Amino acid sequence: MTSRPDEGLARGPLVVRWLSAFADVPAESIEAALRYWQHVSGHPVGEPQGRRGEFIPLVPVEADRFVWLQPVGRPDGGWHLDLHIDDVAAATAVAVALGARIERADHELATLVSPAGQRFCLVEESASGRRTQEPTLWPGGQRSVLDQICFDIPADRFDEECDFWSVLTGWPRTHGDLGEFDRLTVPAGLPVRVLLQSLGEDDTGGTRAHLDMCSDDRAAETDRHVALGGVVINPAEHWTTLRDPAGLVYCITDRRPGRR
Repeated sequence: MTSRPDEGLARGPLVVRWLSAFADVPAESIEAALRYWQHVSGHPVGEPQGRRGEFIPLVPVEADRFVWLQPVGRPDGGWHLDLHIDDVAAATAVAVALGARIERADHELATLVSPAGQRFCLVEESASGRRTQEPTLWPGGQRSVLDQICFDIPADRFDEECDFWSVLTGWPRTHGDLGEFDRLTVPAGLPVRVLLQSLGEDDTGGTRAHLDMCSDDRAAETDRHVALGGVVINPAEHWTTLRDPAGLVYCITDRRPGRR
């Protein structure tokens, strides 16, 4: 276990009002990814946001948007988390003091990289009390919901990275039932949970993130995704790993939808 940073430093200015899960999609695949994820999630594509219209939301019918896709100019896509907070400058200073580095920053948005190499953003947000999603019931009889962001972390950086995220957010770190997983206790009212996975020694891909959906019938839900164009990479005991048409990796898990 690495030594913990000064918790008092991070707990003062950083109050997380909302979370957004972002898919970073190679630009040439953005249309395919949008078609896929609107059908997988059941959330229509909304109006693009940002100075260049580069941030494209999925908009739940009876909840506030929390999943976005954006085209990027690199061949390898991925996922990252946006933390919506009151004061970007103050939160950026805290993150840097805890070991993050800045990629770019202004008064409304900062892009940073965590100590172990995970990109994330801090976004100015003063509102609270947004609506979170409910699980979707599909024609096959199963329910599913976009559930969590999982950070995949090399084993030798795992404790350091878990401590960083826990201290930055002020959310307690707890150990999962499976030995390679820890979890942050995300407050009620936020749209996604946060899981942290220690990678095996044979995984040399570095720190990254992926999105998890959960379903009460993983086999039926997996079949639905495959029919929409998803490709199964690895069916495991408690989850199935897939790849979307843009090459983004994500999982469907057995966790019962609607339960924190």
